[in-house]
Amino acid sequence: MTGKRIRFLFFAVCIGGVIGAFIWAFLWVMGIGQELVFTVLPEQIHIPCFVLVVCILGGLVVGVYEKLFHASPDNMETVMAVIKKEGKYPCDHLMIRTLGALLPLVFGASLGPEAGLTGIIAGLCFWAGRKFRYAGKHLEELSQIGLGAALGVIFGSPLFGYSFSMEEDVEEDGSAADYAKSVRMVTYIAAILGGFGVFVLLGSLLGGGAGLPRLSAPDIGNRERLFVVPLIPAGIAAGIVYTISHAASSRFFDVLRGKCGVIVCTVLGGICLGIFGMLVPFSMFSGESQMEVLAETYLEYTPVLLIGIGIAKIFLTNVCIESGWKGGHFFPVIFSGVSIGYGMGMLCSIEPVFAASVVTAALLGYMMKKPVAVVLLLMLCFPMDAIVWMLAAAAAGAGVSALLQGKD
Repeated sequence: MTGKRIRFLFFAVCIGGVIGAFIWAFLWVMGIGQELVFTVLPEQIHIPCFVLVVCILGGLVVGVYEKLFHASPDNMETVMAVIKKEGKYPCDHLMIRTLGALLPLVFGASLGPEAGLTGIIAGLCFWAGRKFRYAGKHLEELSQIGLGAALGVIFGSPLFGYSFSMEEDVEEDGSAADYAKSVRMVTYIAAILGGFGVFVLLGSLLGGGAGLPRLSAPDIGNRERLFVVPLIPAGIAAGIVYTISHAASSRFFDVLRGKCGVIVCTVLGGICLGIFGMLVPFSMFSGESQMEVLAETYLEYTPVLLIGIGIAKIFLTNVCIESGWKGGHFFPVIFSGVSIGYGMGMLCSIEPVFAASVVTAALLGYMMKKPVAVVLLLMLCFPMDAIVWMLAAAAAGAGVSALLQGKD
C-alpha cells in the first residue's frame, strides 16, 4: 500500500511538472500573439480605429472557429462540477480546444486564461490516467490534483491552488477518513510544487509567465483601519454589479444567439470590446499586467474615473464571456477591485494599496464564497499587514452573497 502511494506521489509530481510546462507554453504563445496583434501590426498597418477593427475581426474569427469546432472552453466552476459528477473530464480534441482558448486572449478580450487552461488540463489528466494503468484507478483524484496544480501556477500562488482544491474536497466529502485526507493533502502539495517549480524555472530561463504583481504600501495606520467600514460595502457592491451585469448580458446574448447565431454574437462582443478599448484601454486584456501600470499611474486619474474603470471592466468581462469570447473572470475581476480600491482610497484620503486590498477581498469573497482561498490568492499581491482585514472583508462578502442567495 505504501509503495503504491509513493508511486502515485511521484506520478503526481510528474503530472504537476507537465502542467507547469504546458501553462508556461500557453502563456508564452498568448504573449507573442498579443504582441503581434497590438504592437507589431499597428506599426505596419496604419488605419483609423485600429483597435476597433482588430476586435471586430477577432469576433469574426472567434465566432467562425466556434461555429466550426464548438471549442469554447468551459468556465472553472463547470469543469469542477463535471469532475465531481462524472469523475472525469473529456480529453478529446485537446489541440482544437487549446486554440479555442487562446484566440479570445490573443485578440485582447477582458478575460483571464484560467477557464480555458483548467478544462484542458483536466482533460490532459484524464488522458494520462487512461494511458497509465495504476493512475487510471484514481481518475477523479488525478483530475482534482491537476486543477489544484493549474490554479497554483496560473495565479502564482501555490497555497491558493491547494486551498481551493481542498475546500472543494471538504464540501464534497466531509466524512472522509483523516488518513485519506492527509495522503491526499501530501499528493496535492507535491503536484502543485512540481508544477510551480517547472513554471518558475522556464520563466527564469526563457522569459514569459504570469501571476499577480506585488503591490507594496507603507504601514497601515488607524485612519486606514477606520475606513475599512466603507471599503467592504464598496467591494460587495462591485460584486453585485458583476452579478447583475452577468445576468443581463446572459439574457441578452442568449436571445440574440437563438435568433442570429453565434457569429453575430461574437462580432457584437468584438464591437463592444473595441469601443471600450479605445475609450478605456485598461478595460482590455486579463488585467495582471495592467495592474502594474495602474499602480504607477493611478495619480493621473480622478477617484471617480478609477471607480468607473473598474466597473467598466466588470461589465466588459461579462459581455465578452456571454457573447462567446469564452474565458475566465478572475484576473479581470481582481483588476477591477484594485482600480475601484484605488479610487476609494483617494476619496477617503487613505493608503490606496490598503484600500485596494480590502475592496478586492470583499469583491472576490462575494463571488467565490471561499474567504480563506481569497486571502491565499491575494496575500502575494498585497501587504502582509492587510491579511486580517482582507480575511474580514472576504468573509463579509461571502456572508452577504450567501444571504442574498438564501443560504445559511
